[in-house]
Amino acid sequence: MKPWISVLALGAIGSAVAPSTALACGGCFAPPGAVQVVTDHRMALSLSADRTILWDQFRYSGRPSDFSWILPIRNGPDVRIEVADNRFLTALDNLSAPVLNAPQRPYCDAEADSSFLGGARGAAAPTSAADSGVAVLQEQVVGPYMTAVVRSEDPAALRTWLRDNQYSVPAAIEPVIDYYVAQRMDFVALRLRMGEGVEQMTPIRVTTPGLSPTLPLRMIAAGVADKVGLLLMVLASSRYEAMNFPNGEVTPAQLTYDFNAPTTPADDFRRAFEALNRSNQSRLWLTESSLPVSRSTVERASQFGGGRVPVGGATVTSDDSVVAFQGIGPNATLTRLRADLGASALDRDLQLMASDLGMKDRVHTYGTVRNMPPPCGWESGPRAEFLGCAVSPGRSGGAGGMLALGLAGLGLAWRRRRRSPVSAGGVASR
Repeated sequence: MKPWISVLALGAIGSAVAPSTALACGGCFAPPGAVQVVTDHRMALSLSADRTILWDQFRYSGRPSDFSWILPIRNGPDVRIEVADNRFLTALDNLSAPVLNAPQRPYCDAEADSSFLGGARGAAAPTSAADSGVAVLQEQVVGPYMTAVVRSEDPAALRTWLRDNQYSVPAAIEPVIDYYVAQRMDFVALRLRMGEGVEQMTPIRVTTPGLSPTLPLRMIAAGVADKVGLLLMVLASSRYEAMNFPNGEVTPAQLTYDFNAPTTPADDFRRAFEALNRSNQSRLWLTESSLPVSRSTVERASQFGGGRVPVGGATVTSDDSVVAFQGIGPNATLTRLRADLGASALDRDLQLMASDLGMKDRVHTYGTVRNMPPPCGWESGPRAEFLGCAVSPGRSGGAGGMLALGLAGLGLAWRRRRRSPVSAGGVASR
């Protein structure tokens, strides 16, 4: 096994050679004929020299009973498979989500429009089925899932064991499994237990020893239609980016707002990303933000409170934030990466590397603003135009409208007095 990457220091570029391990982005599969399409993955990675932790949450359409998930890993006997708390992923999502503010109307419009884009481990020892050619390293129930960690030098035997144990292996994915078997990798297999059914799958947490910044995208290919959306949040000692895919950022120059044709900031950000993605043949990994974050901040955002959260009939401890920062320290860099990959882009695994680009604020601004309204006030035009600026469309003036009207009256009276010349006798001439 060859070393792949090492993080030298905060903000330093890691040294990259041949990939050594792969983790995350497990393949979601259904039996032949089943109507199931993977539509989105929300993932998090905690990267340190001692271990790599994956959180994976996937959305799909179809019958939950047809769902299975297969992940190639190394060090199968030492892998930990656990149910995770959705609130941890949501906390990372909220802390890193990009924000794009619509431009304010000059002076008077105080309503800025902003948009946020925004189980217990089994103790079973490794066993082997007598004639199957497959070593079962672990087999356990984790929340709503049945899981197994298996190893084999014979890809055909491995596929047979998975299918015999009700894990779906489509014919299209057979060459991919053959590839990872040839790499001498083990496999985590996961499926829903009988009677369990959820539209949004319960997140899974997988821990493996050592640094493993590679995501096996090949495993996703058989479970997607024409494309798949991926959100990856990386906790590490520095910013991370893709090494073997194009990287990009949305800049102010790519964002335009027109007051005569107002748009939604979230839609504007999405269109800018889609344009960048198209120019990169739908292979782009967009860095939406890269920010310093502390464990205490994540804990507060998660609102764990030290409690225990029931998941799928099991009771699990909400310790994700504690586990995520072990090996990194109390402070880390949270990098948010997004991709919308076409099926043809799933022909290689994603290799991540430390970046020297520094932090990236999650707050974005429009670089071009068209048809900006004139400033509010007595010099802006007729009185009706002033009132139209003081009271936002669709609102019933209320106290704010009364204040605007009062100020307008004072302004008109002041202008009238200044424009009225006073005679020597102290009486204003008319």
